[in-house]
Amino acid sequence: MRYPEGTLERLQQVELEIMLKIDEICREEGITYFLHSGTCLGAVRHKGFIPWDDDIDIGMPLDDYRRFQQIAPERLRGTGYSLHTLDNTRNFPSFFTKIFKDGTRFIDAVSHEADYEPGIFVDVFPFIQIDARPEVEKKQLRSLDFWKSVMYLRYIAHPHLPKKVPCKPLVHVGTSIVHAILARTVDPKWLRDRFERNFHTECPSDRWMNACYVPSGICPGEILFPPIEMEFEGHMLYAPADPHQKMVIEYGNYMELPPMEDRYTHAPVILDFGDGINVMEQ
Repeated sequence: MRYPEGTLERLQQVELEIMLKIDEICREEGITYFLHSGTCLGAVRHKGFIPWDDDIDIGMPLDDYRRFQQIAPERLRGTGYSLHTLDNTRNFPSFFTKIFKDGTRFIDAVSHEADYEPGIFVDVFPFIQIDARPEVEKKQLRSLDFWKSVMYLRYIAHPHLPKKVPCKPLVHVGTSIVHAILARTVDPKWLRDRFERNFHTECPSDRWMNACYVPSGICPGEILFPPIEMEFEGHMLYAPADPHQKMVIEYGNYMELPPMEDRYTHAPVILDFGDGINVMEQ
């Protein structure tokens, strides 16, 4: 699905407004954050959004992430924005945190299937330290990825599969059966507990990663901290200490634009900016 003309730019503006509120809270409360993934790539390559990007991702070291979860709900009260996790939002299918613009709706195929109604949002991810022992690191990464996948399948019967996956219809039969079992028998908070057991290790290294998305790569602490200010859509926001190296780790030759068919978006089925109108039907 594609965005109607002018809609993506309008969506990006709302997401930027949410991000500026997050930045304000973090600066005033001394909470460390940095632009992450495609948002950081946009800052480095475009000084703002990647032209086709439709979300904002930020990371926080775990201790700051926990503080943000505690502080932000009160700081956001009455501002038109709110913090959401599986603790306060029905059918929330993720382990990380989102900040919504209240009164809006951004419902893609995944949230529609999960019967979950997010607003326009910014994603906030916890960054954790990886164990210094190689054999423990492997177990830590496998476990994080496993529990994230179980959580996803608890809500989604028909996950998006890579192009190269063989026998997709048969795979979808299998995921549908697993989903039916998980949805009826497993508490998402129990899954989160199993997932977060991997956040702390007895022998932490100074290598960090997004706990909720293993493929984004592992970074030495010196690449992430202390964050530096970078221009993003005319505003100064925090980015990793070495944003260029962070992008190399995550994307390789990140300055080369991907082909049109690989320019992924989260284009929703329903996008309501708060006036009750689904602009995706226009």
